[in-house]
Amino acid sequence: METEKTVLFDLKKKPLRSEREEIRNRRRKRFLVFLLCLFCLISGMLIGILFLNKPYQSVGSSTSSAYSEIQRIMNRYWLYGDDYDDLSKELEDKALYGMTAFDFDPYTTYMSDEEMNSFSDSINGSYVGIGVEYSDVSGKALILRVFKSSPAERAGLQAGDIIAYIDGEQVEGMTTQDIKDRVLGVEGTIVTLTIERGSETFDVDVIRGVVNSTVFAYTENDYIVMELNSFGETTADECERYLQEFSEYKKIIIDLRNDSGGYQTAVRDISGLFIGPNEVYLRQKGIDGNETADRTPSDIKKYDFDKIVVLTSEDTASAAEVFAIVLRERCDNVTIVGKTTYGKGVIQTNRLLSNGGVLKITTYYWYSPNGVSINKEGVHPDIEVDMPEIYYQYYYDMAEDETYEYDSIGEPVKIVQLALSYLDYDVDRTDGYFSKSLEEALIAYQSENGLDPDGILNRDTYGSIISLTRRELANNAEKDPQLSKAKEIMNEDQH
Repeated sequence: METEKTVLFDLKKKPLRSEREEIRNRRRKRFLVFLLCLFCLISGMLIGILFLNKPYQSVGSSTSSAYSEIQRIMNRYWLYGDDYDDLSKELEDKALYGMTAFDFDPYTTYMSDEEMNSFSDSINGSYVGIGVEYSDVSGKALILRVFKSSPAERAGLQAGDIIAYIDGEQVEGMTTQDIKDRVLGVEGTIVTLTIERGSETFDVDVIRGVVNSTVFAYTENDYIVMELNSFGETTADECERYLQEFSEYKKIIIDLRNDSGGYQTAVRDISGLFIGPNEVYLRQKGIDGNETADRTPSDIKKYDFDKIVVLTSEDTASAAEVFAIVLRERCDNVTIVGKTTYGKGVIQTNRLLSNGGVLKITTYYWYSPNGVSINKEGVHPDIEVDMPEIYYQYYYDMAEDETYEYDSIGEPVKIVQLALSYLDYDVDRTDGYFSKSLEEALIAYQSENGLDPDGILNRDTYGSIISLTRRELANNAEKDPQLSKAKEIMNEDQH
């Protein structure tokens, strides 16, 4: 009897850096579990021989028998077995992870029911919380992005703010999950955040609410700027609401930067809003070699634009790449600005399994309406524009007692050089060597931002500089060369 069924088609990029690190950690744990299993198996055999005075019974060559025997041994003898509410379920999940792990196909994987729920939430961008994206910097939670129309935005939080305390509990020392558990909660309840913004420290009460963070749009001059963060279940409806509200505008900037994709149904419906009903937006080819053409809904309303500019980055992927190339091939006067996209030209099918988990399996290559594959190639922009170098940097976390001064070398020094240069301070080099020029720039920054102007880079100064840099990157359009170029194109006279 077949116990699996198709639930969704995924067009989403492989996990981001933090997710990849978690996957690597899980693989290390699986290897350790394997060693423990082997140890327990040998120990069990010795116990049978030495203490029970009879040989340990072989489980035979059957893989299923071996799996059952390992499960029995682990449940009975494993020192850490009591740490799990359901060890048998944990072992089953680990076995399934290993079965679906292939280096050449990072997209095919087994997902437990908890992981599938988390995966769906990441695509749909809908949850009860405050509506921020954050990262650990110097032991604190640095807000990277405040989602539009979210409780956090209504409370006045900004990208670049540092969350130092949550309901009076110090964030330093908390894990990402600890922070998430404290920020999420029941709709209508309040979470009090202690915020560091530059030299200021203050408390903000944020009323938790439903966050829908996949789309945001606004108007400027005679055009729309629409940001698509993901292709979730409600994204097409969110898009259409904005297009209806701004229906008198005939020019649009569509920002797909860092959009890692989502569901095929979402990109189908959103494409239909721009190319019209019953139009081919995607071609796909499966294991049988047959090609099929997928079309937009027959009842969808089309919105016409005289000029479209699409913003892309290296992390624009999958469903977002489908949408970008659909606009290029099926709409007039489209310009793609930014960087070549990620290059994910395959589709996954999610199949629900009898144990509540999901097999996320690669099933199709996809092609553009004109038959173009972007797999491992990406969508190339018409106008290539780089972001400032600091935009691409990983923010190294300084230890509490870590410091740098003149004539020292370190990765945090390079990050600060790039950041201060971006903030228009006079810095002579960006190679990680602490020069006199950097010392002078650091003293100037510290003096202007309420810090001890000693010219020494410590954890507090480092966190302050990164905070201000993130705030400028998120909020200052004049320092966003890709968006500035898109606006320049929008403001050009039509010929």
